[in-house]
Amino acid sequence: MRVKYGLIAGVGAAFLISGCAVGNLGSNWSDEQREEFLNILQTDKYSSVCDLHPLIAQYKKTKDDKILSKLLVSYAENLANSCIDQGAFKAALSAKEAQGIKTHYEFYNEDVSTSTIDTQLKAGKKIDEILQPYVPQMPQFFKLIEAYNSAVSPVQKYKIKLNIERVKLLKPTDWDTYIMVNVPEYKFRFFENRQKVMEFKVVVGRPTWQTPIFSSTMKYITVHPTWNVPDNIARKEEIPKIIKDPSYLRRHNMVVKRDYAPDSPTVDPSKINWREYLKPEWANRELPYKIIEKSSSHNALGQVKFMFPNRFSVYMHDTNMKKLFAYPQRAYSHGCIRLEKPLRLLAKLASGYTKQRFEEVGQILKAKKTKYVNLQRYIPVHIVYLTAYVDNGMVNFFNDVYGFDRITKLRVPTTMVDTAE
Repeated sequence: MRVKYGLIAGVGAAFLISGCAVGNLGSNWSDEQREEFLNILQTDKYSSVCDLHPLIAQYKKTKDDKILSKLLVSYAENLANSCIDQGAFKAALSAKEAQGIKTHYEFYNEDVSTSTIDTQLKAGKKIDEILQPYVPQMPQFFKLIEAYNSAVSPVQKYKIKLNIERVKLLKPTDWDTYIMVNVPEYKFRFFENRQKVMEFKVVVGRPTWQTPIFSSTMKYITVHPTWNVPDNIARKEEIPKIIKDPSYLRRHNMVVKRDYAPDSPTVDPSKINWREYLKPEWANRELPYKIIEKSSSHNALGQVKFMFPNRFSVYMHDTNMKKLFAYPQRAYSHGCIRLEKPLRLLAKLASGYTKQRFEEVGQILKAKKTKYVNLQRYIPVHIVYLTAYVDNGMVNFFNDVYGFDRITKLRVPTTMVDTAE
């Protein structure tokens, strides 16, 4: 769904606060600071009023600057760490995991110091300057706020609000040059100096084996990679196939080793009691044998994979299943991200981000041997989950492929949720 939006001045809050100056009352607030903050609350400039309406009503009644100070800290907290009920969300994820669904969603919370804010107030800093460290640098933040202010449908407004809150929880790192994969959109984007330079389709993890939502840093590339089959995939998929068909490994260009090291000697798979490793006691233990698919034109990872080290063993890679990119819904992997145009990305990185020259990387690709290419300039990688995304002045809505919209509870007035439902 695509909805055109434009900025509507003055839309935002469902309440009004008097901007009249009141006496300092010996507090840390100046008249200018007070007026500035009341205007921020009235317009909800940073979409962070959320559950603060009772406190706002209390201030309107008392004009007590201590309450206003509490409001400022609470507003900063909502801005830094969102209005998502994180406890309820994590409990819902745990319930999914108990059902056998592989899932993870990383929240990057920030510290909000009451004493620092108090000191800044005393020093006469503007409220915008006090709040600035907590404002998300991800460009979507203000675009989504504009879209929220312009949306008419309560359902659309609530969905946009969900995603504003998600943006607040993204890693507060470099948002100038970065790679982003938006899972519900099945889309890869590469930004340089905040300008989009590349965009194409991806295949992500299936709903029962979800691509984790987190941030990392791309550090190197593997050309003509082998596929080191993770233990969990080996147990669930590969070992049952080996038991059923002893020729399975040979036919799929796979070998067995004691570890994933390239120089590790191979092991005769016929000498292994594979059924032993399907027993319950091995469910969460590391397997003593590793299954590896050798590099070839038919390798599951294709010609190249892009590595951003993480505890989930997730990466981006080429694929020999090109037909999947023709599907509108593309959640088919074991959590890794399959790229529609990996060689285009390789060429881009080789032309300005690798230690080797562009021509050298091209020769490595032609050599058909497994090689590693280090990046000279590391690139932040953000795997995000945005079911509302603004692009070219349009807000786009996407299906809730992993059900995160459904399990996310916001600390907002119940009327907002009721009208959305």
